This record gives sequence, C-alpha cells and structure tokens, in this order.
Amino acid sequence: MIGYKRPIQLGALLFLTVSCSSKQKQQNTVDKKESPKYITATLPNQNPEGIEFDKNKGVFLVSAINVNPNIATVGFFGETSQFSKNQGSIPGGSFGLQVDYKNNRLLACTNNDEAAHVAIYDLDRGDLEKLVNLSQILPEGTEYQANDLVVVGDDIYVTGRLENTIYKVSSDFQPIAFFQREGLERPNGIVYIDKGYLIVAYYTNSEAYLVKIPIDNPSDSQIIEIKNFEFRGLDGMLLTERGSLIGVTKNFEDPKKGFVLEFSSDDDWKTASLIDSIDINRSTTIAQVNPGEYYVMNQDWKTPNAENWTLERVEIKKAIK
Repeated sequence: MIGYKRPIQLGALLFLTVSCSSKQKQQNTVDKKESPKYITATLPNQNPEGIEFDKNKGVFLVSAINVNPNIATVGFFGETSQFSKNQGSIPGGSFGLQVDYKNNRLLACTNNDEAAHVAIYDLDRGDLEKLVNLSQILPEGTEYQANDLVVVGDDIYVTGRLENTIYKVSSDFQPIAFFQREGLERPNGIVYIDKGYLIVAYYTNSEAYLVKIPIDNPSDSQIIEIKNFEFRGLDGMLLTERGSLIGVTKNFEDPKKGFVLEFSSDDDWKTASLIDSIDINRSTTIAQVNPGEYYVMNQDWKTPNAENWTLERVEIKKAIK
C-alpha cells in the first residue's frame, strides 16, 4: 500500500478544467439525507478491495479478495445481497471493479496464484458473461495481479501490478500487453482522459509516479511532474466531474489512517498540483455517489476474515478557488 506525509502548506494553485473520463461517475438521484457518514455491511470473510456505485439501482458493489465470497451489493443502510451468480466459475478473488453503463456490465479484476482474469458480468442480473485470461500472453512463471481497470469505448485497460504491465482487452475480448516501460513498476489505479490518454499510478516502496499514456501511441508516455508535493502513490483513482483527479492513499505516520488526495492540472496533465487532502480511515478505493460526494472502502489489511466492513463518506469541495 502507499501513502504520504502531509505537506506543511499548499500555495495558491491555478486550475483549468480538463476532459473527464469513463471512470467519472455520472450524476444520479441519491438524496444526501440518505447518505450516512459510515455504512457498516455484514459480509463475513469478504475482504473487499474494490468499490463501485451502481447509479441505476442506488447500491454499492464491493469485491472479495477472499476466494469464496461473491461480489456483493451494499445499500445505504448496510443491507447486503449477493451480486455475482457464478462465483464457482471464477478462479480466485476479485480486486478492482468498474461499472460499464454503455454495455450494461460490471467488470472485475480476478486473481489466483497462477493467473489473472477480467470477469465480465451482466450489470442487472449478476450473471457471468465472459472470463478473459490475461496470463496467457506473458512468459511462463510471471507473477500476476490484475489490480484495476477502466473502459475506453468498447476496450478495457487493466493494470497488472506484479507483472508491471498495462493490458488492453479489445471489444472481441482478445488481450494484449499494451504498455511496459523500464523503470516503471507496480501499476495500480487507472483513469482515462477523453483527449486520448490514460493516467496510471505507479508506486513501489521507494518510487512513485503518475504516468500519462496516449492510447494511440503508448511509446510517447510521460511522467507527470507533481509540483510542490512529495508524491508517494495512489491506490483507487477517479476523475471528478470538473476534471480534477482524486485518489486514495495511506498515511505513513498512522497505519490506521489515510487520505483522499485531489490533484488538478492546467497544462493537460504534463504537470499536476495537489489542491486538497481529506483525512479518512485507511482505505483502498473510492466511488462517486453524487457530484462532490464519494465513499471509500475502509481496509487496513489486518482482519481479512472480519464479519463487518465499513464504507466511509467523503465530500470534495465543489469549486476550486
């Protein structure tokens, strides 16, 4: 996991709105009066890493790293139900999730000791429609972990964290190794800017980068300069409706705590500046419910077989001064 030490001071920052991505959640009709600060869900042994929000049904979707539990839905009052109907067909547990409204499906990164897959479910019924094996395209003996993913048109881009690879799964479900670059290790969160490029968070214990990767020419990738801030990496990431980037990170000084960080750019993400940080409990990923309103999946990796799991509400300022 990753984190940062809070800077002493943030200077005045300029912001120019950029185009939003398919990881920006659309507006919905959830009433804030129904949005508690904390939602406790009883899901024994779930060990969730990924969280999404289904705006059509008004429920959260949470993954299950542990092998046996299914992807679950969670309501605003903690009510739960099973989402995925074919868990016995899925090898391993699920990590990052992505709702694809255009094709009415839920995408999930799944992993076991031998292989990584993208599982594709019908969003309404939870039926498994397709299972794409990513592991077949890299050399035998490679370690695998499909971690996070984003939809671009009908294609899917997936971060392979242990294999230092960005995969592309085409509309006909054929995977390729889309991007690898020497010196960039452990890709995690991923978003798409509709000007034609991905932003991917890479981090190890010693190095961390945000990287801009054009989808038409990935060899032109660029490391984004983070101004006036010691960047230590991000886990789950989203673009807001105003074009800023938010992500979840660990607090190095307190392992039970974390932050949601917000970055903006005024030069098409050649550089970026930190414009906000919000204290949270240690968490992994983030989902948008309403403009400016998000929930993070609390996860400290201490109790993987716990019965209860907490979703924490986070509010982001709606205007950048």
